[in-house]
Amino acid sequence: MEQFKNGLSQQGTPRLLALALTLLGAVIVGLIQFRHGIVHLLDTVTYWSGAEAVRNGNLFGSNLAPSFSNFTAIEFLDRGGQLPFVDFPIGYPLVAGVLGAIVGVRHAMELLCVLALMAIATALIYGSKKSDTAKAQPFIIGILGVLITMMPTTRLVTQGALSEPLFCAVALWLVICLARYRSGGHWTMVAVLTIAAGLLRFIGAPLALLSGWERYKRTQQKLSSALWSLALMLPAALNILLATGAGGGHNAGWRGLGRQDMDVFVRSIGGWFDAKQGDLRRTYFTAEGPSWWSWVIALMWLALVIFAVIHLIQRSKRLPDTSEIALVASGIISLGLIAGMMGFDALVIADNRLMLPTGVLTLAALSWIISDQVQQRGRTLFIPTALLLVIFTICAVRPWNVGESFSESSGLKPYSRAALDSGAAVIISNDADAVHWDTGLPAAYAPLPMQALTGQAQDVAPLYANLPCALWRAKGAVVLSDGVTFSGADIDLLNDQVDAGRLTLTSSNGASVYLPTARACDE
Repeated sequence: MEQFKNGLSQQGTPRLLALALTLLGAVIVGLIQFRHGIVHLLDTVTYWSGAEAVRNGNLFGSNLAPSFSNFTAIEFLDRGGQLPFVDFPIGYPLVAGVLGAIVGVRHAMELLCVLALMAIATALIYGSKKSDTAKAQPFIIGILGVLITMMPTTRLVTQGALSEPLFCAVALWLVICLARYRSGGHWTMVAVLTIAAGLLRFIGAPLALLSGWERYKRTQQKLSSALWSLALMLPAALNILLATGAGGGHNAGWRGLGRQDMDVFVRSIGGWFDAKQGDLRRTYFTAEGPSWWSWVIALMWLALVIFAVIHLIQRSKRLPDTSEIALVASGIISLGLIAGMMGFDALVIADNRLMLPTGVLTLAALSWIISDQVQQRGRTLFIPTALLLVIFTICAVRPWNVGESFSESSGLKPYSRAALDSGAAVIISNDADAVHWDTGLPAAYAPLPMQALTGQAQDVAPLYANLPCALWRAKGAVVLSDGVTFSGADIDLLNDQVDAGRLTLTSSNGASVYLPTARACDE
């Protein structure tokens, strides 16, 4: 406690006030995003299901087979709606599930995201050099920190209570701890945050190489530093091996890079400075490519990362320590993402969401560079810096949109009500995420000739032929929304089973329910 008090006293009154206001700003932004609760989008329900399993004592489990799962609907039913959690790292659902045992999983996810926003915003102040003369500096950097939490992509991943806010926070504080370790700080927090980064997002695991390098430069011990790097990557590696061994997760396979991959990559970089390109909805649902100047920004970012890597090796002190480490970290994460794009299916794409950690690290690095220059040159750079902040606010953030919702947060959907009324224990649907989120019932997607997102072809006729018996054994039902949803189902093959007397069909209120009959397992 005494050490904590001494740390606070060393911050100085203006810096402490700036930290307090920054914390308040981040909390307000977070509360605005969650004013209607979590908006389930993208992978929200997958994380929630994994966290619910942890809360219920079923570590590394899930009751949802997402649309891109390697498990078929038949396998899901045969397992009674219980699957291993294999589609993402276990870190986020593990923490949310443990905390959820106290406050409930959804509130735990909200709380973790708000805490992450607070950590992101304040990290910018802690990562900058303290100045006894530039009293306004921590306030300006704090404003930038809050603005980063208000960027379109940050708001989207926050509203969906995804893992990105927490990963960004961990990555930023890892950078700060590495910079302090370089100056004689402790190794423990570096190790903890490095492991956490790999268990939150697999693209964070290679950051162990950066941690190992910093340890080598300080200790000059090659072998022990290399072993530390391997040890810090081991938890993430074990997570990957266990997920692969369980038979699920994303299908791996070399696909290389295409023009679309590069366009999305560059567009995401442009999105760090342009709210229009930073809107994930426009990235996916319009044919807009990156602005021409985004290519210039991307090349400048690449040059800056290379510059930082060179000086990281040389220890030339041309950049502030935090900026240098943050830029190298952004490059490492991006390389991991590119490797994933080349070695996995179309699920891995450098969209705004997956490029957010790189963007946050880059923006933090730039802010620390500018802050350092302002301290060195005095007031001559104050007005240009303030002008840059205003331009960033208007172009990249558009704070007047802070209350924008990225998806409707409606009540119980008609097909979710139909799922509950069916009395089934397991549901197969064309909107399994919504059904599972609304009802808590185990849910999987109906088989399609082309797997959603991955584009893999599959013969669904045998799956639909085996579906009635699998439903009978699992006390399951097929519940379909009659409206347009993310996925679909082969209605003709289902109706063939109805005609054969193996399924019954009832339709009402925009939902179609197929239940197995006593003849479901007849050949």
